[in-house]
Order: sequence, then structure tokens, then C-alpha cells
Amino acid sequence: MAIKEVYLVGDKQRLVVKNFISDLQLMDLEVKIIEPGLYNIDRLPREPIHVIVCLSNDMDFGVLKSLADKVLKYDMHLYLAGNMPGISPAEEVFMKQIPGFQFSTFPIDLEKLLEAFDYNERKRKRILVIDDEPIMLRSIKNWLDADFDVSIVNTGLAGITFLDKHPADLILLDYEMPFMNGPEVLMKLRTNPMTERLPVIFLTAKNDKDSVMTVMKLKPAGYILKSKSADEIKKAVKDFFKKQTFLNF
Repeated sequence: MAIKEVYLVGDKQRLVVKNFISDLQLMDLEVKIIEPGLYNIDRLPREPIHVIVCLSNDMDFGVLKSLADKVLKYDMHLYLAGNMPGISPAEEVFMKQIPGFQFSTFPIDLEKLLEAFDYNERKRKRILVIDDEPIMLRSIKNWLDADFDVSIVNTGLAGITFLDKHPADLILLDYEMPFMNGPEVLMKLRTNPMTERLPVIFLTAKNDKDSVMTVMKLKPAGYILKSKSADEIKKAVKDFFKKQTFLNF
């Protein structure tokens, strides 16, 4: 684990928060405790720091709104711990859309937390491109190689086999391929506990209504047309990682 310090927003008098702080300190982390007020949130360093928020029912929801803005503006790494009973349906939807890792219950699974730290500390995210067109594979790799670690395979089966042995942070998946098409690949990944949460963006030339509807029913992380320029595709991938919302642990 490369990080040395974390900022923890929460009530340090709560027993679960005290225990959590002790767990973090046992991981050789310096824990900087921030009282959960808007004034204190505004004083956080404006840089890519790690911020853990210990949610509680008496926390001002404005704290989360302020943090959500800072996460996107300053590339902060956010981890939400616990829950906020009694919030409105609109606030619940907002909270689920905040970019960051969400741990719904105490005690926090420290192994999962370490995985989240590792993900955020890794400067170059790992992308697997699955497409049966050799020219397209080479082009995408050339476009993204400067910013990401890009691997390429030319069949859906090869992609599934690759993921059995190698981790990835995102899959760029073609729709129309022989033997196993894109939707079939995504459905296969969703049945495997090791890949069920792996985000998949379709990168395809298919733009007819039926194809788009078929894909959207599978709830991918995005849908990009190959007719986009190289710069537009690069921007879409970068924006995905910047705004990605993670599922609860």
C-alpha cells in the first residue's frame, strides 16, 4: 500500500468510528480527523487526497454535496463508510452517484478497502479491448497507450480467458463479433463473481435502435460509437475513470 495518510470525516466519539480509526492506524496510516461540518470540508487540501467519510444520521447532507464537487474538481479519492438513515429519495440517488467507493456497513472490510486504495493509487488504469477487427484494435491501442495500460484480444472467448489470469479496470467491447458477440460476452462476465462488477463500455459501429436497446438492457457503463474521433474516444474513457461510481461493498 503506497499511501501514507488519509483524511477521515466523522464523529470520533462514536465507537464504530474510534475502532475504525484504530484499524487504519494499525495499517501504518496517519489519520487526519476532520469534524463533519461544511467549514471543515472547505479547508481540505485541494489535491488528490484520500478522504473517508463515516456517515451518520445526524450528518449534514451538504457535507456530501460539497465533497462531491471537490472529488471531481481536485481528483480526490472518496470512500463512504456506513449509511445515513432518513435521507430523502433524491438524496439517496445523489449519494449513489458520487464518484468513489461505498462501504455500506461497519466494520469495514479492510481487504476491500486495501483494494480500493490500490485502485486509486495506480496511476495507469488497465484496459482490455475486445474486438475482431485488427485495424481497430491497433488504432485503439495507439490512441490510449499514452495514458493507460492497454491489452487487446480479437474474440470474446479470448477476452474471458484473459480475465481469468489478468486484472482489468475497464473493458472496451465490440458488439458484432463471430462465435460470441458483445452482449453474450457481457452476460458471461456477469455470471462470474470475479468479473461481475467489472465495468464494460461498448465501443461499436452498431447504432441501430434494436442493437442499442439490447445493450442498454444489460446496463453497461457506456456506449461509444466507433465513428467518434480518436480524441473523442480518449476523452470518453478519461471521463469514465474520473466520474466512475463504484458499487457498495
